[in-house]
Amino acid sequence: MSAIKGKGPIYDPGLCRCCGTMKKCRVLNVEYENSGKKEVYSDMMMDCFGLLLSHLDGKPSERLVCATCVLRLREAVGFRQQVLQCEEAFIQMKMYDIDNEERQIEERIICIPKVEMDEVKTEPQDRESDVGSLSGDALADTGDYGDDELIKSETCNDDTNSDDLPLQCIKKDSASLKRLELKRQRVRTSAMMMKKLPMSKLQQMMRERDPAYIRETNILTIVEFSYVCPFKCRHNHLLCYYCGENFQDPLLLRQHTESLHHPKKFKVTETKNVIKLDLTRIDCRLCGAGIDNLEDFKKHITSVHRKKYYYNHKDSILPFRLTKHEMKCALCDVLFPYFHALNKHMNEHFSNYVCETCGLGFVDKARFVMHQQRHDVGDFPCETCGKIFKAQYNRDLHIDRVHNKRGRVYCPKCDMKLMSYPQKLKHLVEVHGEEPLSFPCSMCDKVCDTRRTLTIHRRKDHLKDYRYECQCCGQKFFTRFALNNHMPTHTGERNYKCKVCEKSYPRLKTLKDHMRIHTNDRRYRCHICGQAFIQNCSLKGHMKSQHPEYG
Repeated sequence: MSAIKGKGPIYDPGLCRCCGTMKKCRVLNVEYENSGKKEVYSDMMMDCFGLLLSHLDGKPSERLVCATCVLRLREAVGFRQQVLQCEEAFIQMKMYDIDNEERQIEERIICIPKVEMDEVKTEPQDRESDVGSLSGDALADTGDYGDDELIKSETCNDDTNSDDLPLQCIKKDSASLKRLELKRQRVRTSAMMMKKLPMSKLQQMMRERDPAYIRETNILTIVEFSYVCPFKCRHNHLLCYYCGENFQDPLLLRQHTESLHHPKKFKVTETKNVIKLDLTRIDCRLCGAGIDNLEDFKKHITSVHRKKYYYNHKDSILPFRLTKHEMKCALCDVLFPYFHALNKHMNEHFSNYVCETCGLGFVDKARFVMHQQRHDVGDFPCETCGKIFKAQYNRDLHIDRVHNKRGRVYCPKCDMKLMSYPQKLKHLVEVHGEEPLSFPCSMCDKVCDTRRTLTIHRRKDHLKDYRYECQCCGQKFFTRFALNNHMPTHTGERNYKCKVCEKSYPRLKTLKDHMRIHTNDRRYRCHICGQAFIQNCSLKGHMKSQHPEYG
């Protein structure tokens, strides 16, 4: 099944040619768009690895690549480009060193002082005999001036401008040639000993091609020369970036950081994640100028104090303005009940990593990778009970909840772990005395207890967002799960078999209902006579036959 999107065709599911798994895939030799750039994956493989894939002119379903392999290919292409850029910079610098050395030698030769005419006045016969006594190497070292040039120099008169033509007016005698040779040797020696461009300059140019170096330099400039407070977080607790001490009050965190930790000791330890900064106070540490806006501080620190800051690189910081009793977004002023919700909200402003499967954006790679685990579809069996899950995230969640009896939802007030989000809401109301959360629908009178329930209600009941369509009959469904349950009506597949009686069913839910026959699970009980039944349909038949007056 394929779906046509704005960025190219998507096949779900499809067989990836690079890893051999069934996932949501793209076509290898079709042009796609990523962050405003065009990319063809087969061409990228050819450029990066020299791999020419076969059968790229066949069916689209036979030339697919999954999102995981696309990400790995992009990283490989990016690394190749980085190496080539650094190599080009190195070669350019080496060529600059050679050209600079040759230019300096030429300048030194041109600047050789002229030989005074009275120093070289000798008899013609003596000059000729001395020239004849010189070796060929000596003549060659004088700048390839042969007999013709030396004879030509005899025609120069005293009126010749020796500054313009210093070598042409040198008389042809052994003494002047020897002096010229010595001067040339001194020029060559001084050129060899001349200090080349410092390697630090080459290293700096190569470092500036590395985005990680630019990112770290920008962060260090902001932290070292302003009063911003870097911090980390663990759920709803604020931690000192330097020593990890825990704080509930942001004011105490700022006072602790300013009094005990000097900004020059700051080091970027979260290399893959963004740095959280409390911008309640910015100001300049160098001159004490009052500054409230981070952009104004960047202009001030570069123009007034001449500090280095790379404006063409995207900031890797999360801005906050924290107070104890109010968690407000520093960008859109939306209020949140606790810090964890505010931190999660920042994904909406900084979608640095976008999930290609569902389109959600995330601030940093850690959140993005954690989210992608939910889309890793396959067979993930539980080692304890043998139950098979389609996603690793669901398998791990099952192990924690069922076998380890360990909750994965934190309470923002006491850090107690609860089994589910509804349990957390109930815990906040009963233990901490908070008002129950309610999310009223703006289109009808329905009130939901969670934001997720409200979103589903709007999409399903009001927007009629049934995005999953059956390719056989055209019927639309709200979820992919509902579409998968519908497909056996066309294919006739019965993939779920009972291990007791080997009877097979097209759906997992039907098999689970059947299994209650073997366990004698009579969960449907008549509220009139008390008779219990295994299946709900049996209870309905009982009500019609035995208690029609209640039908």
